[in-house]
Amino acid sequence: MDSSAASIFSSQKRPYLVVLLLAIVLNIAGIGIRFFTDDPALYSALARNIAQSGNFTDLMYHGADWLDKPHFPFWAIAISFKILGVNTIAYKLPALLFFFMAVVYTYKLAKKFYGDETAIIAILILLTAQHSVMSNTDVRAEPYIMGLLMGAVYHFYKVKEQFSMADVLLASVFTACAVMTKGIYLLIPIGTAIIGDYLFKGNIKGVFHWKWLLAFILVVIFSLPEIYSVYTQFDLHPEKVVFGRTGISGIHWFLWDSQFGRFNNNGYITNTHGDKLFFVHTLLWAFAPWAIILFYALFATIRKMVKRVAQPEYLCISGGVLMLLIFSASKFQLPFYTNILFPFFAIITAVFIGSLKTGAGFKFFKIAQYIMTALLLIAVIALNFIFAPECWPLFVLLIAGFIALSIYIYKKPTQVYQPIFLFTCVVSILVNAYLVSVAYPTIVDYRGDLSAAEYLNQNYPQQKVSATVLSNTFDFYYKGKATYTNVDAIVKNDTLKNQIIVADEKVIAELKAKGINYSTIKAFQDFPHENLSLPFIIKKKRAATLDRFYLIRLSE
Repeated sequence: MDSSAASIFSSQKRPYLVVLLLAIVLNIAGIGIRFFTDDPALYSALARNIAQSGNFTDLMYHGADWLDKPHFPFWAIAISFKILGVNTIAYKLPALLFFFMAVVYTYKLAKKFYGDETAIIAILILLTAQHSVMSNTDVRAEPYIMGLLMGAVYHFYKVKEQFSMADVLLASVFTACAVMTKGIYLLIPIGTAIIGDYLFKGNIKGVFHWKWLLAFILVVIFSLPEIYSVYTQFDLHPEKVVFGRTGISGIHWFLWDSQFGRFNNNGYITNTHGDKLFFVHTLLWAFAPWAIILFYALFATIRKMVKRVAQPEYLCISGGVLMLLIFSASKFQLPFYTNILFPFFAIITAVFIGSLKTGAGFKFFKIAQYIMTALLLIAVIALNFIFAPECWPLFVLLIAGFIALSIYIYKKPTQVYQPIFLFTCVVSILVNAYLVSVAYPTIVDYRGDLSAAEYLNQNYPQQKVSATVLSNTFDFYYKGKATYTNVDAIVKNDTLKNQIIVADEKVIAELKAKGINYSTIKAFQDFPHENLSLPFIIKKKRAATLDRFYLIRLSE
């Protein structure tokens, strides 16, 4: 740590360090929480197949070819599985490492243009943004993209300033890995960040420098593992049936359909819905508690650009805003899409906060953040009483820590914005600490497929079972061998009478309709949806929202 960075952790500014450490711990805390949505279990199944088969080119799902995402995250998870074994922590660890890679590069980029304090503010915003924390517990591909994107932008900007082969190689590797994570559309935020900085600084010729051709060639070369993988799995085998048809080109899918086909709604997977303001109102909670200030900071930055007020950099506004507009224009809209832009948004927001003095801007910041934090505090207090009131001792402990930390950060502020900023961070830490320690584990308890898998592991270890429900969560957590079947096969196969059968409410109703007798080994409460409903959140009404997940045996 150099002297300028060390100054931010001086005794006068030590509150930054305290809150930063808590925010880091918070983002790591969910690493052991078992899966409560389907995507992580699905991705785990794909990566486990790679790790166990040693086949790193084919993505297979229960013996069938799978074509929906590029390979890079599955490679990373498979390597983690080989080192640490197949478990929840091994699945989440690579994503966490890439997320903290994003934190490091966000700090480096912000510090380069705006100094240490603004850089610290930026990473605290990134670490406490609501969907950042959530995505480090419910892990998909976004943490990978976030780290790779920021690494690529940082090193490409260094190449822009002064050519360095090391920076070209690092930026190109990061870009290729990002492309092999989510598709070539990720060239857009990386490319527009650099091109925008050139254009807004009036250096159009720089865009056409030979070093960018070299970078493009290197990105193509480093992306060849993905090209080779989809080519050997699909292009060499046009007879394979994917998306209900034959003759599917894996290369065409990777270069176009995986993302641009979705954006244009003319690929193999389409959607008929779309809201142009979806990501605006999504950011209000996903980037909470910083969303209001982000919108104001975006407006203020664009207004300065229109007035031709020179900015230190145009990377964040160029890379972030255009991609947000593209996301908004697409009919494929999921809340976690914008997570990859959070580092850009964090820097833009941090610059605004770091510039505040007493006046109208500070007054707006103060009012906006106190309103946002008040809403969050009311929400978490209400949630405690209606969702899991039996956990009140832990909630009281969290509140006590929150009060003590709040008193500490208000004692000796060095900047007019510091106490309000840090108080906002602490509120976010409180809310997400409650979610990680109480809410998510409670939701996990109502995953009947997970409960069934763990019950079998404890009471019928390594026993072969027949599952009539294709559950990725059950498949991942059950340590024995599960054969997937259906009711008709059960009726015709007498050997299944000696096996444990995994069933849900629908299968049980079908067995009853066919007059097939069975005995119940164990029934588990199951909330069969990923999106929580208000009746489920309210504990007194929760029972009415639950189904059952069963372990049964057929009767003779």
